[in-house]
Amino acid sequence: MARPQKEFKHDSLKFREKNKIVFTSFSKRNFFLRFQVSAFVLTNNGVPISPFMNFDYNLSGLVDKTLIRIANNTMIKKADELWVFGEVSDGVLVEIFMAKRLRKPVRYFLLSEEASQIKEISEPEVRLEEISPWMWEWVMLGKNLGRWHPRLQSRKTYPLVYAVYSKRNFFWHMQISKFCLEKRVIPLNPFMLFKYFLGDLVPRDMVRKANNNIIRIVDQLWVFGEISDGVLAEIKMAKERGSRVLIFKIVDGNPVKFRKISPKGAVFEGDWGKYRQIIS
Repeated sequence: MARPQKEFKHDSLKFREKNKIVFTSFSKRNFFLRFQVSAFVLTNNGVPISPFMNFDYNLSGLVDKTLIRIANNTMIKKADELWVFGEVSDGVLVEIFMAKRLRKPVRYFLLSEEASQIKEISEPEVRLEEISPWMWEWVMLGKNLGRWHPRLQSRKTYPLVYAVYSKRNFFWHMQISKFCLEKRVIPLNPFMLFKYFLGDLVPRDMVRKANNNIIRIVDQLWVFGEISDGVLAEIKMAKERGSRVLIFKIVDGNPVKFRKISPKGAVFEGDWGKYRQIIS
């Protein structure tokens, strides 16, 4: 008689609470504070979706900027709230406009180089960065900005994909996001959103909780390369939600290539292949 299969267990699977998804909006002048912004959101029971983390600085020019704009617009639509940090630039104003049009809560914060020192302020206390006061007033009054900014010229949305892979393949993080965008899906890439776990600014469990909440909102989960125990846990969660899971082999080369394979062709790290039934 065959021995019963042991149940797969992982620390990540114990975090099931639902936290609000927060799109973080701030000027490129404050790009250097992106880790502190995400850490602040995490410590305040939110899940930070930061464009300056998820795509670094426009993915270093690896893709057409239009794809980044579509991705960010879609992420605002999927978020529960929009939190604004620091001065309002033209790009931040567009994001506030979009959030208000979608009737999403908007909160404002003064930035600091210490995440613990970031403070919430009221809307009248907001400072502007090289934008006309009348434009701010228009947004506050609910008037339409029309086609004033390139971000407002596209109404496209793409499916959200959670891009998951072993820490052994961390160095492919930007190429993985590039591949996803070129396939017209929006990667929520944990090794970019929280790289590398925000320099230990927050406990690791906060990042695990955030990742689980991201899996909750995505349309699909895409697996890249060998399957580790952490990857297997995230596949299990996605499967439980009924999300589609696709697996890609990483073909090392210049440039690197990603080839879709069947679950039967998946490679596991260590002896985690004994739980292959999870991915089938």
